[in-house]
Order: sequence, then structure tokens, then C-alpha cells
Amino acid sequence: MATAESLGPAEHIVAALTAHADHLVHNRPGVVSPAPTTPLGVRWVPVTHVEEGGQVVVYELRKVGGRSTKVRLGVRRADGAVIGGNRVVGHYRAPGLFPEVALWMWNQVAAVWQLDHEFVARWASWSFPREHRDLKVVLAAWLLVQPRWGQSVREGGEVLFHDDDLRDVGGAMCLLRRKDGKDLSPKLLLRIGDLLRLPAVAARNRQLGFAGSARNPALGRWPRVVDKWLRHREVNRPSLEGLVKAGYRTTVMRLAQRVGYKPESATFFELLRWKQKQSADGRRTLAIGVQVAAAESWAGLDEAAVCEAIVATRPAWKRVVGLLPKDVGLTRAVVAAAIQAGSLSDTDLVLFGPTLEDLGLLDVPEVKERWARAAASVEDQRAAHIAERMKRKENVAVLVEAADKAIQKAVAEDTRGLRVYAMVDISGSMEASIAAAKTYLAKFLHAFPLDRLHVSVFSTVGREVVVKHASAAGIQHAFAPYSAGGGTDYGAGVRAVRHHRPAPGEDALFVFIGDQQAIRFTQAVRDSGLEPVAFAMLHVGGPGNAVEITAAELGIPFLKLDEATFADPYALPRVLRNLIAATPVVKAAVRTPLVETILATELLQKPVWA
Repeated sequence: MATAESLGPAEHIVAALTAHADHLVHNRPGVVSPAPTTPLGVRWVPVTHVEEGGQVVVYELRKVGGRSTKVRLGVRRADGAVIGGNRVVGHYRAPGLFPEVALWMWNQVAAVWQLDHEFVARWASWSFPREHRDLKVVLAAWLLVQPRWGQSVREGGEVLFHDDDLRDVGGAMCLLRRKDGKDLSPKLLLRIGDLLRLPAVAARNRQLGFAGSARNPALGRWPRVVDKWLRHREVNRPSLEGLVKAGYRTTVMRLAQRVGYKPESATFFELLRWKQKQSADGRRTLAIGVQVAAAESWAGLDEAAVCEAIVATRPAWKRVVGLLPKDVGLTRAVVAAAIQAGSLSDTDLVLFGPTLEDLGLLDVPEVKERWARAAASVEDQRAAHIAERMKRKENVAVLVEAADKAIQKAVAEDTRGLRVYAMVDISGSMEASIAAAKTYLAKFLHAFPLDRLHVSVFSTVGREVVVKHASAAGIQHAFAPYSAGGGTDYGAGVRAVRHHRPAPGEDALFVFIGDQQAIRFTQAVRDSGLEPVAFAMLHVGGPGNAVEITAAELGIPFLKLDEATFADPYALPRVLRNLIAATPVVKAAVRTPLVETILATELLQKPVWA
């Protein structure tokens, strides 16, 4: 079996892009507990806590349908350990960076870096216009701190040439702006600094030789880049005003504090409404004691006046919520005014669907049409999650259809020249997991074109499953008759679909859903003549490694999908798209291998003003 040390850059990228589902940051408290079958070895769940009898009792917020149900986990000790049933069931975590995810992703990049430095820079350049914010933060942080910064190479005291400055690529990621909003926001820029200060990452950087101090974390070029970013916003007043209006005022202030930014004039503080006090050593010279303008407020306005202010100023929805007086609240008229003013983005409208329904605004034709267009434009699976909270069937149907189309659109380009064979374990060992497996299948299997999708279920025998409609409902209908029972023979699943041969110029991808509690089935794959270029595995249930061993014996990549991906509406389309893109290309001339795509990516260049 291939080890981590023997994997090439492509395989490490696959691991980082497809196996990872947990967020780098959680903005609410959680509990981390061991989960050996996951890529991280731990799992995070959202929690709340209450005081009961002088103890802090922690409850998991478990989602059932569209509602969160509180499930008691145990009592939180002073050291953060959560005790349930006389054992430690997990450890409490405050909102913020998830250290295990941060270190895991950092090590993925380190593995690629040790094989090819420039490849990491091109990987970062390739990722910049894409959705995966966590990956972009990690890659930007890495490039800003790694040791290739354009040093002169000398011989006998003479400068022969200068090394490549790969820190410039990380700087470009921080400084470039994109109209589609996929650049690094001020919050992400701040997150890069937080990531580099994280003790686990700082310690790893010392091991890698990136840090010159045994006490202070290596920040590399991050402070200088932030200083440039702040200077550019200060000298371009509309840019700074726009950040304040967008709700980034305190984030900009924190960035300035982190790097010790020295503004050119007091206007910087005035625009941020940042009152200045003299330091103990008396070094400050700007805006000391100057009164700043009061923050805009709608306090005292009635509902009609609030609606007029929304229509007149057209603020973003986040701003509306911040300014809305408590005695007015979120009324039908206020929300209608915000929609008319364009305050709600497409994403806001989709997330707000249940509220629009409750307020009766989806009975207004213009609002219903605008909401349906927004749902159709969203590129992730959040529409399917919001549908669980909708009451009317016609509104649920709009969101479900939007989610189906989003997942299909996500992989449409990458699935050209690819025939997918999906095989689902329904053996007795899957009895406790078959319901979850069916739920997962309904979330992603219909993404693949039906004319190039072949599905089977297997225990000791295999049967082909005919999917009649490319939708979540079509998948649910196809798998409804099957329940768990019998032994396990993965080879039976392969034999059930082997009569569907790939067309000339097509590659075959095998996707397995099961627990791998079986024997290897290498010969069955060879006898099928299908010649898969890779195995993808969604491991559901107990331990096992039959599919992984078989892939190793066939000499093809083994690509893992994490169950947590299917609970994350943001991650699923991205993970599925990257899984397909990372599948090796052998026969399909219409597909380009991911590695080649990354290698062909031009390195990012800093903006001219930097």
C-alpha cells in the first residue's frame, strides 16, 4: 500500500481537496471527540451549555430534519474535558480556529512542498479564483512564511542571480481584488495572521526551519503585506469607506493593531471612528483626544422611516440588521423594503426563505420570482438544507430543484469523458449504516449524467440498480427497495455492472459506498475488463480496508470522501468537483489531469501599486 511519503503532489492535493470537510474556523462553541475513521482523527460538533446544580452541562446541537435537538453530552470540567458516563467524551472548544484542521491542512501543504516548491505556488495561484476559502488562507499563509524570498545566490562574493520570490505569490493573494468576491476579505487576511500564530502551526514551522525564534511565531511577510494593504485603503478613501460600510470597520482596526500600522493622517482614524489615546511612552502623534463622529443609528425611527432609509441608502443586509431598532424588528415591510433596495444578495434570499414564507412575502409574485432566481443561481447545496425548513410544497420544490441543478452544474465539465460505476454495500454489516448511506447517495449520485452512470448494490450477490431520473428524488426511489442483509462481496457489485463498457476515449471511475469489511476483490476488477483509473470511497459504518487494499494492488489512486462533507452545504459541490477533476486521465482526451491544469496556471502577480 502506498504510504504518505511515497505519494506525489497530485495525491496530496487530492487528499487536501476531497478528504477535508471540516472548517478551519468554527464561529460557535463545539466539542471535539475522537473519530478514527475521519481524515483528522477527531470530529467537531456544535454545542451549547447551561448551568445545572452548580455544574456546566454541555448539550450537542444535533440537527434532525430542519430543527436542532439538544442531546446531553456531559459535564464540562475546568480543563475543558466533557465527562459523560464516567468517561471523557470530548473536549470543549470556544469559537475560533480549529487547531486539528489547521495542522492537518498545513501538513498536506508541507508534503507537497517537500516534493516541489513551485508546485505549491502554482497550486495557490490555481486556488485563488475558487471557492475554498480555508485552502486559500492556508496556502497564502504558507507562501508568506516559507524561505524562498528572492535571496541572492553568490559565488566567491559575486551575485550570480536571485532566487525566485515565492512570498510574492502569497502577497498577491492578499492584495489582489476580484469583482466576483473570491478574493481574500479583511477577515481572511486577519485569519492568515491568526493561523501563523496558532501554537501547533508555529511549532511545525520551527520543525520545518521557517522560524528563526524559539519563542515567537514566524510571520514571514504577512506584517509587510498587511501594512501595504492598509496604506492602499488609506490613500484611496472610497475604498476604506466601502469597507466600513460593508461592516469591516473593527476588522480593519484589528489588522492595524496587529502590525503596528502608522497612518499618514488622522483621517484614517476619523473614517474608522477610532478614538485615540496617548501611549505610555508618548510616541503617538495623530488624532490624540480628537472626538470621532458617532456611528450611524436608526434609533428612534418608526417602521415607515426605517423603510424609507433602506430604500434611500440601499445598505447591505448585514448593515440593515445592525441598524434596525429593536422596537421595530424584522417586519414584513422592512424585509420587503430591503428586497426592493437590493440589500439582500442571492445567498441572503435563499437563507431567508423560511422567513419570507412566514411573512407571506413569497405570495407576492415579484418577490417569489426574485427568490426563485436567487435559488437557481446558488452554486452549493444550501438550498436543499433550507428546503427542510420550508412549509409549502411548491416552495420546497423550488429549492430541491435548485439544489439538484447546482450539484449537476458543479461537475458537468469535469465529468466529460468519464464513466462512473457506483457500487453500494447492502450486506448485513451495513444494517446500522444503510439509512445513512441512502441519504448520502441522494445528495450526490444524481450529479453524474445518467447515460454514463451505472449503479449496483451487493451483498454476496450483486444487482444492477436503474436510476430513472437525475434528481435526489430519483435516487431515493431507486434505492428504496433495498435493506441490509447477507455477506459481503465487493466483486459481486463489480460483476453486476461489468456489461456496461466504457466507450472509446472514456475513463472509468469506481465509486464505493460501504464499510470495507470484506476481502480484497482485485481479480474481479481485472476480470471485468472495465480498467478503472481510480477508486473513490465513501466509508460508512465500521472498520475495514478491502477497497483500499484492492486499489493498492491494482496500482490506482484511492480517493476518500468524508461523511462530514454531506452535512456541509458549502463543501459538497466543491469536494465532488475536485474529486472528479483529480481522477487520473488515461483515455479521455477531453479531460485534463488536475496536476497538468495546476502546472499550466500562471503565478499570481502583485498589483502594480504594491
